[in-house]
Amino acid sequence: MPRSTNPFRSILVPVDGSSLAEQAIPVALDIAERSRSKVKLVLVHQAPPVFIEPEYTRLYTKVDLTVLKAERGYLKGLVEQHRPRMGKALTSAVLQGPPATTLSKYIPDADVELVVMTTHGRGGLRRVWLGSVADHLVRTLEVPVLLIRAREEGSVSRWTGFDRILVPLDGSALAEAALEPVTELAQLVDATITLVNVVAPAVLITEPALPLPQGYDEKVTAIRRDAAQDYLRDVVERLHEQDIKASGLTVIGAGVAEVILDLARSEGVGLMAIATHGRSGLKRLMLGSVADKLVRAAEVPVLVCRPKIRGLKRTSRQR
Repeated sequence: MPRSTNPFRSILVPVDGSSLAEQAIPVALDIAERSRSKVKLVLVHQAPPVFIEPEYTRLYTKVDLTVLKAERGYLKGLVEQHRPRMGKALTSAVLQGPPATTLSKYIPDADVELVVMTTHGRGGLRRVWLGSVADHLVRTLEVPVLLIRAREEGSVSRWTGFDRILVPLDGSALAEAALEPVTELAQLVDATITLVNVVAPAVLITEPALPLPQGYDEKVTAIRRDAAQDYLRDVVERLHEQDIKASGLTVIGAGVAEVILDLARSEGVGLMAIATHGRSGLKRLMLGSVADKLVRAAEVPVLVCRPKIRGLKRTSRQR
């Protein structure tokens, strides 16, 4: 994980004309100012339904051009609003096509290094535009996607930054793939990274087997905890060698997602980061359904990273 002198040189923020999508802009601009990056606001124009009857062709064209003109005016207004802060580093673009696939093709070609966008917290990634687009980008992009939980329509987004970053690790190289972009963010804002490994208690095996656990094997659980602590200690030492403030925390608990969410609230965490294979949406995130719960329920931004490495191997002491 080499230290980058100018991380995230190009940041993209998808917008759709709503105040929900715009809530990602302050976050992107703050990161851009710290990293001296460029920011591009992108809106994907969707043509109105096509009329089959010839007599409606002229109306279709007129409506499409009117909508396109309004969208360009909307983007121009956003850029002018933030131009005093960003200068020429802030630009915009209107694309055409299905939003999700259009963005996933455009982002690599435009050399974007970070995507910042909002999701609707209550419904996870199910919100029609923001939801489906965010889900598709998380599954397909090989650049980090910073998901911001949007507030209610019309509310004012107050971005205060973050000084504590929580990174759940499970001992796999896949999970550690989130560390590179996280360390870059931590260096930008002088944040402390907290690595957490949730150790599941070892269930006592009964003979004959019973349908419900009858207790936990404290000895085996302690062995798992010690192995997790050794693993986190190694990762923390690697981060310290890069002059990154970091600490490790091992927690014993059965509900992994709940433990992480409670920890984030109690520790005042400002950002969480997770990694994903991306092959089957959020069901294949670092900790499977656990990561899906984190994205849906987290009250803080979540950085989702899809590693570029193929054939990741297990590197931890935990077996």
